[in-house]
Amino acid sequence: GSVPKPVTGFSRATKELIYDRAAGHCECCGVGPVEQAHHRRPRAAGGSKAPDTDLPSNGLGICRRCHDMVESRRELALDRGWLVRQGYDPAAVPVLRHGSDWVVFDNGGGVAAL
Repeated sequence: GSVPKPVTGFSRATKELIYDRAAGHCECCGVGPVEQAHHRRPRAAGGSKAPDTDLPSNGLGICRRCHDMVESRRELALDRGWLVRQGYDPAAVPVLRHGSDWVVFDNGGGVAAL
């Protein structure tokens, strides 16, 4: 028999919360269309056992261009909260949203200004 693969990634309901929160605008640049839900704290190879990995606070609704930038400029992305280091709670790490507003994301799809 085959071993089932672990389920990783945001659920459909969580993606909807992330996309609703983004309201059509990339949460990094504020300009591009939301094209994907990005994990702020990477899942790592094979997914993560951390329970908050696939919660809305760990998601970012972003455009493809910003996603490429986040992956290629990791230190900048960490400084701006677009990436979160392993071992940190995404709900506690501020995010520079739309290039101008420092916020934190909750796990109900909400945003709080700092």
